[in-house]
Amino acid sequence: MGLITKNEAGEKGVTSTVTHVARCYGIIDLGTQYSDKFGRWANKIMFQFELPADLTEDGRPSIISEKYTLSLNDKANLRKDLESWLGRPVTATEKRDGFALGWMLGAACLLSILHGGNAEKVYEYVAGVMSVPEGTPVPEAVNPVVLYNTEKGEDTVYAKLPEWVKDLIQQSREFKADQEPAETKAGE
Repeated sequence: MGLITKNEAGEKGVTSTVTHVARCYGIIDLGTQYSDKFGRWANKIMFQFELPADLTEDGRPSIISEKYTLSLNDKANLRKDLESWLGRPVTATEKRDGFALGWMLGAACLLSILHGGNAEKVYEYVAGVMSVPEGTPVPEAVNPVVLYNTEKGEDTVYAKLPEWVKDLIQQSREFKADQEPAETKAGE
């Protein structure tokens, strides 16, 4: 007998995977963020995707974002998603010299989107980013591309970001004048 799984009686919030054709329209540097979970600072970045087949009430594509640690380490989620999206491994040269993420702006992909949460709050998240199979129609981009780097501070690009994204950026070391959390200072 094979392995079988099913929803138990009363289980809520379990949904199947949904795959969307998407396009990357934003790459936002979130700066150096502190992780309570890992107790350290790490450079974070956010990719923003538009889903042209999933329209909002005003006829614009829905959007979804995914945050990553800015790393091409073998175990890094950014590297795994980039390789799946590009359809090739990150090269030794890209690992050594860096990967210009701006090249991904406007690039089409397939997003595997799952739902998580509980009875009070359900949210969507990107479970995987893949390359688009040849011959798959990809609608033209709707949103203007956005590329933001915290080194630019509160420039015109920053001013146009949604408030919730600005709030994330303002939690960064760059915007908090290099302040460390109390627990990190005490442990030094």
